[in-house]
Formats: sequence, structure tokens, C-alpha cells
Amino acid sequence: MASFGPQYCETPAGYDELHPWSAFPAEPWNVWSSAVIVAYGLLAVLLVRRRAPAAWPLYLACLFLIVNGAGSMLWHGLRTPWSLILDFLPAFFFVGLVAILWARRVARPWQAVAILAILFGAQFLPRDLLAEIGFGQLGWIMVRALSVTVCAAWLIALTLPVSRGAAAAGTAALGLAILALAMRSLDAEACARFGFGSHFLWHIFLSTAAYLAMHVLVTLEPAAKIRPILTTSNA
Repeated sequence: MASFGPQYCETPAGYDELHPWSAFPAEPWNVWSSAVIVAYGLLAVLLVRRRAPAAWPLYLACLFLIVNGAGSMLWHGLRTPWSLILDFLPAFFFVGLVAILWARRVARPWQAVAILAILFGAQFLPRDLLAEIGFGQLGWIMVRALSVTVCAAWLIALTLPVSRGAAAAGTAALGLAILALAMRSLDAEACARFGFGSHFLWHIFLSTAAYLAMHVLVTLEPAAKIRPILTTSNA
């Protein structure tokens, strides 16, 4: 079993860490399901180009999603430290940028600050601290997931008066993200029971949620342009 990084059902025993390309793809299902992330990123580019062509921050979010998918393919295919960074960092930037853009469209300044504080604060909680109060590796993931859930639910509630369509897309995205987390958490149990992991479903469901989040931002793009008016009228 490879010693570096998270272990999955597909992680091969006796993996040669010194010659990763010789065994590519190390985790075939996890690699090719990561291509779905890239596909959704490209579809998001087309969506933005069609409905909000002047919104350059949305193109940046699409880029983060595409690079995350490519990084995930490399991580599951090679299992090297640099590929794990390329998997994690673009996803982190994507979530952060989506949260900022979404909050800018529907939240008052103090609400946006609170949402971002909850979201980013949870991401930087030390694992050692969580371990001391009884949380292990899965607990650390759950704390981060809970922060995303709370922030997303708050944003959805704020979105409802602005656009029911966007709120519905946001709700669907949150539901799929929770389902994706379940698939990620059940990988070891699925492996033990069926000899086949469920991590690849994490990629599929979560990237679908990411694409729906882009739908939310595109739908709310007109609100971004009149946001100063909305803020003044709601004060």
C-alpha cells in the first residue's frame, strides 16, 4: 500500500512511489471519474459565455474547476505529493471564490463577512486540535463539511427572495454535495463489503454540485450589477 496521502479502495498494494508513471493510472476508476470534473468545468465555461460573457470572475471559477479535475486525475493516477496539491488547492480556491461571489450577490456586508469567516475558519482548524477534543481524520473532514453546509444553507435562504430558480439550483447543489460526502466516507466500507470502492462517486456528485453552483452565480449575475442599490434599499 502506498504510504503517502489518503488511502482509497483502489490504492494498489506495493505501489512504486519512485516510478509513478510506470503504474499510471494507479486508481483507474478514481482517475477517469475525475475527468467528469474537467468536463463540468468546460460546460461551465460555455454556460458563462452564453449567459454572462462579461463576468470574468466566473471564468476564473471555471478555470479552478478544470484544474481541480486535472489535478485529481494526476493525484489518483500518480499519487505524488505535488499532484495532491494540484488536486486540493484549485478546489479550495473554487469553493472560496464561489462563496465570495454568491455572498456578493445576495448578502449584506455583515452577513457576507460572517459566512466567509465560518467557511474559511473551519478550513484552517488544526488537525491536532481536533484530535485533542476527540476528532480523528474523518472528524476533521466532517467539521469542514459542516461549515460548507451551514454557509450554503444560509446563502440559499438569502437567495430565495432574489431568485427562486437560483435557490432551487443551490439547494440541489447542496444535496448533491452531501451525497458526495457520503460516498467519500463510505469508500472503505464499500470496499470491504463489495470489493469495490465508492470514492469515484464523490467526484461525480461533487462536480455536478459545482456545476449547479455555477448556474446559481450565472442566474444571479444581474443582481451583482445592481447590488449597491439592493444594499441601500435593504439597509
